[in-house]
Amino acid sequence: MINTIILDIGNVLAHFRWKEYLEDCGYNQEKRDRIAKATVLGGFWNEWDRGLRDEEELIAESVAKDPDMKQEILAFYDSFDKIVREYEYSADFVKQLKENGYKVYLLSNYSKKHFELSKPHFKFVNYVDGGVISYQVKAIKPEPEIYQTLIDQFQIIPEEAVFLDDLPANLEGAKPFGFRTIQVTDHEQALKELRGLGVKI
Repeated sequence: MINTIILDIGNVLAHFRWKEYLEDCGYNQEKRDRIAKATVLGGFWNEWDRGLRDEEELIAESVAKDPDMKQEILAFYDSFDKIVREYEYSADFVKQLKENGYKVYLLSNYSKKHFELSKPHFKFVNYVDGGVISYQVKAIKPEPEIYQTLIDQFQIIPEEAVFLDDLPANLEGAKPFGFRTIQVTDHEQALKELRGLGVKI
């Protein structure tokens, strides 16, 4: 019987809307492409989330990819409160799970800088029992270490838990531990699959 729900943040509880943010800034297509190639598409995003490297150093490397876009790149990294937005249903979703007797934990890849910018705007964090964020443990999904840390820290029995993530690779990383998994494509689909596992929601 499932008694524990483990949730990713990006595209499960909050929308990573970097493309929309760049559009909101009024940049033309060329500028949007250049900023994206120097940041989220720059080939080193995992280094942010892993938390092993100095964040100022990573910003400098990002700027070095396109120095003419320095101000726009710096603004991008300082705007995660606008780039990541909590879904309207997320807080009520987590609250209802708690009210129905489930333990709820977060398991997400996130850099320290970006998590600290985003967290004050996440209402759902008020209802979770805890979680593991990648930068805290210097490991990212789907590496085994991050799942094991979650299990050990909160004494989770994987066979009694279900893990929801939007990326298949992260779900595959959880399966060897015994977790049930749900790939989230939209909220209603996730609810349907949770109910199919006997979760009251």
